Amino acid sequence: MRFIHTADWQLGLKLRYLNPEKAAQLRLLRFQTVRAIGALAQQVHADAVLVAGDVLDDNGLGRDTLQQTSDALQSFGDIPVGLLPGNHDAATEDGALARLELPPNVSVLAKREPVRFADALVYPCPLTRRHESDDPTVWLPERGAGEGIRIAVAHGGIINFSGDSESIVPNLIDADRVLAKGFDYLALGDWHGTFRYNARAWYSGAPEPTRFKELDPGGILIVDIDAAGTEPRVERRHVAQTHWLTLDPEMIDDSQVEELRSRLEALAERSQTLVNLRARGTISMGARDVLEALVAEYGERLAYLTADMAALLTRPRPQDLATMTGEGFMAAGVERLLAGASAADTDALQLLYRLQREVSDATA
Repeated sequence: MRFIHTADWQLGLKLRYLNPEKAAQLRLLRFQTVRAIGALAQQVHADAVLVAGDVLDDNGLGRDTLQQTSDALQSFGDIPVGLLPGNHDAATEDGALARLELPPNVSVLAKREPVRFADALVYPCPLTRRHESDDPTVWLPERGAGEGIRIAVAHGGIINFSGDSESIVPNLIDADRVLAKGFDYLALGDWHGTFRYNARAWYSGAPEPTRFKELDPGGILIVDIDAAGTEPRVERRHVAQTHWLTLDPEMIDDSQVEELRSRLEALAERSQTLVNLRARGTISMGARDVLEALVAEYGERLAYLTADMAALLTRPRPQDLATMTGEGFMAAGVERLLAGASAADTDALQLLYRLQREVSDATA
């Protein structure tokens, strides 16, 4: 039995932090990634594809997103595909998965009953609401006599991060209990990074990242199980089309601003790249001006750029001060700002430097 384990497609993701045009472009890329998974499934001759929850981002999605989803699912050909309702697309009567027009080979795994996929019995553990207080896998039965390969599919966490054993953690899954019941594999969704709990329990991770802090997203898993009781062989494949980068340069020299420029210019597919820039260190006022212009430029060229420069100090150097000419009130203002120690003083001095540069360039 060979199947693809994937999860957390979150089609229709809002991406509210992007401007509307770029958000629309990245939403379309998610459907292309689904098509890429379909092509891969056919290429590796998968017997089935199991999506462990959060196929869609929201139960209130409109017909346009549902139609795009239906169209993308056509890419799996005649390979059986099972869609598990997760916390974003819980199995409610009017939920998005219930309204989805499905190709004949695709089914929504909305009931807690086994379904045969090729040589395996798949036991779905759908969520019927966004937050379940009980373990969604608690219904799973022990292995029956003569059963072959058994696969459980569930959506939720397997670790109580609260540290309080008495607290109620929604959608919490006891993976060890599931495997003790004789399951050959537990296909998990919810965590967006690929994660191996043990040889038989994996999170595939999201095929497209959704935030910078996710660890190892962007993949799917190809799982081979030769027979009941044998250990699965799991291979990860990268399928993401967007690139999410965190750049954390420590700048101790002005030349590093140009190094950053070179790094941004070397990026492939900049329109599909999102960058989280966290600069720190100390640079001159002139270099700070160049850096802020660089951030503004690539904020337009990249799919997204966020820049945190709170830890980047600006210190005026002789060449900076030489450009800040003036007498009387102007000279006194510069002197007072130089003597100040607050961030506001530094910002004001930088603004004054920039204004004088702009005036100088305009009159040149």
